[in-house]
Amino acid sequence: MFDILSKEQISQDFILLKIHAPHIRHAKAGQFVLLQLKEHSERIPVCVFETFDNSFSCLVQVVGRSTLEIKEEGDAFYYIAGPLGKPFPVGNYGKVVIYSRGWGIAPAISVGRALKDLGNYVKMVCLDESLSHLLEEEKFDEVVYQENIVAYRGFDLVVSVGSNMLSKILSQMYDSTPHITMPVVHMLCATGLCITCRVKSGLACTDGPWFEAKEINWEDLLKRESLYKEQEKLALEEYKKVLLRKTTQRGG
Repeated sequence: MFDILSKEQISQDFILLKIHAPHIRHAKAGQFVLLQLKEHSERIPVCVFETFDNSFSCLVQVVGRSTLEIKEEGDAFYYIAGPLGKPFPVGNYGKVVIYSRGWGIAPAISVGRALKDLGNYVKMVCLDESLSHLLEEEKFDEVVYQENIVAYRGFDLVVSVGSNMLSKILSQMYDSTPHITMPVVHMLCATGLCITCRVKSGLACTDGPWFEAKEINWEDLLKRESLYKEQEKLALEEYKKVLLRKTTQRGG
């Protein structure tokens, strides 16, 4: 078992976890893990935010049964696989602008730190001001909070993470600028066997999770986002009933 050392409510829909897992301490910027709360729980891919001597932190968006269960009842994980995926291709690019939405702020910060350490100029654009707490101690060259997607001139690299629609729009706005992105996909095994996470250039779990945005079929990914929507809705409703019964029993 891998104990949850701390659980911080960042906003209404996000929790920041610190988890004891020594085997994740060597994770590099842009890699992810698979979290499994109980023996028969769903496995959830989550980006590594920060690593420590014997632990790591990650940002979890509470959107379905498994993530709500982590928030309400999680104190240790049954299984954690990782580090998984290829690290972000950190290099000397020059001026880099990084866009994030939702959970994407965690890998955006991790990648931004690595790029900044190499001397790149890093501009961080966050489309969720409710998550600004995570950027308060960072030392990026610029930090911008905005609701609308705006293109900036003079950058040598664009990075986007957290939303397929965001990345699609940016790939059109920055059509002549190198653009590296993490596409949002369903991921089941994270070993390349189920091919659920396929994108045009390969599999997000083994060939990614970072790809050149112009190589992605965004229309296909956007259609696939709702592939398991009905099953996820039913699972969440059933778990809410379980929570209600437990609350009622404790109250009695």
